[in-house]
Amino acid sequence: MRQKPGTRKEPAEKVVKDIRRRTRKHHSAEEKIRIVLEGLRGEDSIAELCRREGIATSLYYSWSKEFLEAGKKRLAGDTARQATSPEVKELRHEAAALKEAVADLTLENRLLKKKHARGWGVRGMRYPATEKLEIIRQVEHSHLPAKQTLGLLGIPRTTFYRWYDRYLSLGAAGLEDRPSRPSRVWNRIPDKVRDEIVELALDEPELSPRELAVRFTDTKRYFVSEASVYRLLKAQDLITSPAFVVIKAADEFHEKTTRPNQLWQTDFTYFKVVGWGWFYLSTILDDFSRYVIAWRLCTTMKTSDVTATLEDALIASGCDRATVAHRPRLLSDNGSSYISGELADWMASRNMDHVRGAPCHPQTQGKIERWHQTLKNRVLLENYYLPGALEAAIGDFIDHYNHHRYHESLGNLTPADVYLGRAEAILRQRKEIKARTIEKRRLLHRQTAA
Repeated sequence: MRQKPGTRKEPAEKVVKDIRRRTRKHHSAEEKIRIVLEGLRGEDSIAELCRREGIATSLYYSWSKEFLEAGKKRLAGDTARQATSPEVKELRHEAAALKEAVADLTLENRLLKKKHARGWGVRGMRYPATEKLEIIRQVEHSHLPAKQTLGLLGIPRTTFYRWYDRYLSLGAAGLEDRPSRPSRVWNRIPDKVRDEIVELALDEPELSPRELAVRFTDTKRYFVSEASVYRLLKAQDLITSPAFVVIKAADEFHEKTTRPNQLWQTDFTYFKVVGWGWFYLSTILDDFSRYVIAWRLCTTMKTSDVTATLEDALIASGCDRATVAHRPRLLSDNGSSYISGELADWMASRNMDHVRGAPCHPQTQGKIERWHQTLKNRVLLENYYLPGALEAAIGDFIDHYNHHRYHESLGNLTPADVYLGRAEAILRQRKEIKARTIEKRRLLHRQTAA
């Protein structure tokens, strides 16, 4: 049987390989280095060198690669050993310090830009919750000390740590602005007293907040200020605008009086009674106390009407019976009844002086002019059809004006209090009431807080 061609070649190749393996020369490390160096010199080609040394070309390139890798590793090892020298360590330390300085300057520059862009660090500035949180984040992520970072931002440390404590305990909601007013005011008026003030205002709607405050203090022996009464009534929608126009005098009387019955002011004003015509009110007003001493509703404005009113004033004040060094002086305008010789004779017989204001200058008699305006603002709110009805309305208002209406220019006293000499005692009593009330409110606040 005929065999395939390849079957005979396998044993032959195997024999050749065995012969080559047995006859292969083993090169030492020095010989390998010599052969590789000769190839690197380039005097002969690599193929010729390999034939002369009896090695394969692939084996030469394998030795060359190993030689170069070993040299590279050797060089790397020398570099690592040299890098551990003191000089290199010092350079590394300097490089690290420079990097840290650059980082510090970069951070400081960024913080300063943030400060100027946002306006941080201004004295008395109020920060919203978002900016407070951003400042906290800046301090937390800064590698600088907190004191130095806050100094760059211009934020006081006490302020920052107050924010930070609220942030740690309440979160971002704790950074919201809280009202500066206390949760409870120690001087707050009790609810019972508030109800009594409102009740008094409803019972006497004609009283202003100022008059209500004084009336409540005098009657209830409990102090409340005008401002408190005004706020309370405004909250209850009980404040109304006046139904009349208030006119203030431009000037004041230069020679101020110092006691009652030193100077009396007098003047006429007119009222109309439906179906009867005009009536004229003659009034004697004490300049110091604004007290209406005497008044008459007349049908004319003659001198006899003036003298009759003056007689009533002398009797009411007791100046007709008392022996005094100086009787009251009379201040009036230049009306015909006041410049007459008849009035001059009558006053000379009573040992009284008469002073008249400058023509076309009613501000000299400003107090009685203001009294007439106050009277008409109240009395003329209704129409009158009988003289008696008008006279009764005037009498009721004069009694209210003298004894019940608190006059602001008199320190919230009535004209009767000043005219009859009760002013100092009333003011002293109000001062004591105020002190007791404040002490009572403070004690109530302490009991509630406890």
